[in-house]
Amino acid sequence: MKLLHTSDWHLGAKLGRHDRASDHLEALKGLLEVAESARPDLILHTGDLFDAFRPAYEALQLGVRALGRLAKVAPTVVIAGNHDSSMLFRVIDDLAGAATPRRLWLVATPQVLSFPAISDTPVSVACVPFIPPGAIAQFATDDPARFEGNYADGVKTLNQRLLDEAHEQAGARGIVLYAAHLHVQGARPGKSERRITVGEDYATHVEGLQRALYCAFGHIHDPQLLPGGTARGRYAGSLIPLDFGERRQAKQAVLVTIGDGVEAETRDLPAGRPLTEFAGTLAELEIRAANGGLDGCILKARVVSDDPIPDLADRLAEWSPRCAVFELINTIRNQQVKPIDPDPNGDVEPALDELFMEWRTTAAKAPKAPHEAVVALFAQALGSAGQEATADFGLTPLKFGAQETLDLLASKRNGRRA
Repeated sequence: MKLLHTSDWHLGAKLGRHDRASDHLEALKGLLEVAESARPDLILHTGDLFDAFRPAYEALQLGVRALGRLAKVAPTVVIAGNHDSSMLFRVIDDLAGAATPRRLWLVATPQVLSFPAISDTPVSVACVPFIPPGAIAQFATDDPARFEGNYADGVKTLNQRLLDEAHEQAGARGIVLYAAHLHVQGARPGKSERRITVGEDYATHVEGLQRALYCAFGHIHDPQLLPGGTARGRYAGSLIPLDFGERRQAKQAVLVTIGDGVEAETRDLPAGRPLTEFAGTLAELEIRAANGGLDGCILKARVVSDDPIPDLADRLAEWSPRCAVFELINTIRNQQVKPIDPDPNGDVEPALDELFMEWRTTAAKAPKAPHEAVVALFAQALGSAGQEATADFGLTPLKFGAQETLDLLASKRNGRRA
């Protein structure tokens, strides 16, 4: 039988403000050409169909139409990745289930799919969509409260159960396949600038996966063989270079032939607009961009000059009007660095009345008295207005009057006692 393996389309993705729909469309046309020429018996998509849980309508439409085209070629199975919505997958899967005969499956939870007669041979696929570490216990055992082990242990236990079921359904002469959206320990993530869920908390192993004739993996965007050499399989990689960290990666689909042995070959796919990086002078940029030299690409550029170039973007647009600019930075040579605090007395703490004046004029809400008068009273209260003693605001006469009254009362009490 023949199997076509693709992964990580990330439909709806953007690079900065630039929509990647045209790049996705070009790559999908190439993938459909591979499918229609190779005529596989089964197509596996190993996750991240969309770039967001709630894809825009245009991305959703493109994905449904592309899967519909693939499903006309061969039964097509799509498992959910960490960017996909399990609820959306269930809705699309329910709609796909209404077709007769059914040709499309979207898998949101770990399960085994069986195809009784693909190329006259029973085929079973153990499907493992992306599972967050916090949810592995509920899939690894019937009693999550009693689960002991780490994420890799849970995935290993789940794999054993699914592969047991797949072998039982396929029978002795059947074909067992494995499809997952997971990070295998030792896989090379590449230099993608995108945040991906890899690391010790998400690491799994290939132990036990040799029971499947081919293991189709998604999640790592740089296409590669599974590490370890004990399990036959590949990461198909992302459909297009999603950022400048992926710009040198080959983008491809995997065509697997299973007969007396298992042979996997890759088919290169068009990657859409090239992601182009430039670093140099304005003159060098002009040579590169003149007469549309950078038209049709997405550009990340750093132009070095002695003085600022205020019309840099306009010049580039004149030279290559169809260049999509992701980033355009003008770096000035030997630019003098200004001190953060040029005040030589910057370390001297300002007086409280100065701070009060600053607050009064910048932060105080609805002041109803003149700033100068209020600040002068504040300064007097602090004893910082040049006076020898702190202003008492009329309290001294009151104090003397109170003391005279107390002395008079005391003398009257003493006279009565005498």
